[in-house]
Amino acid sequence: MTPPPSSSLALQRLYHWERTTPDRTVFTQPMGGGLLKEFTWKDMVDESRRMAAFLQQQGFEPGARIAILSKNCAWWLMSDFAIWMAGYVSVPLYPTLAAGTITQILQHCEARLLFLGKLDDWETMRPGVPAGLPCVSYALSPEDVQARVDMRWDEIVARTAPLPGHPVREGGDLATIMYTSGTTGMPKGVMHSFDNFAWAIDAGLKRISLGSDARMLSYLPLAHVAERALVEHGLLATGLHLFFA
Repeated sequence: MTPPPSSSLALQRLYHWERTTPDRTVFTQPMGGGLLKEFTWKDMVDESRRMAAFLQQQGFEPGARIAILSKNCAWWLMSDFAIWMAGYVSVPLYPTLAAGTITQILQHCEARLLFLGKLDDWETMRPGVPAGLPCVSYALSPEDVQARVDMRWDEIVARTAPLPGHPVREGGDLATIMYTSGTTGMPKGVMHSFDNFAWAIDAGLKRISLGSDARMLSYLPLAHVAERALVEHGLLATGLHLFFA
């Protein structure tokens, strides 16, 4: 099978929109109390670059696994982009997992850091996070998370200079490890390359008409491969406007 062109890979597409439509709104994020926060492509990529620089400062080995445990939100995707820019591999976890399953995944993938965000049942999930694992909290994470975690997204991006240039990944590089939901036993990790996602979204766009004027609601968990392929990589392929619940 012929590899997809490098221009169709995730980071190359991200930089395309950063360069060509910096002031267009890409994310609309509810903040509670009827308030909305909007991110332009420039805003979004800038925060991703700052978090990528922070991740590199931690001295993790190339290809290190960085986990994400959160309901869908703008910071989920910015974390993913930051992980890729920094040269690492993202490991998303379903935001409904039991504590024991969380432990199993984080230990199995040898996660070096965990992003924690919007969660409905944090109290029962908290014992699943191994002691000593560095954690970064999002703005919408539970109050208990923000009280217990020393590293907060907003504080990190405020003090960290953005990663310069246009770091990219090869098509055959590992992009993410997506674990099954565990409904039929312990979760199994599926390894996806950047080429995998480029093929998937290019095939999807032959069947679903999307363009830069499209609006999409992120609904299925981003830990699910369908949401990841169609929504995250549909966003990168078309420049659409994404809304979160």
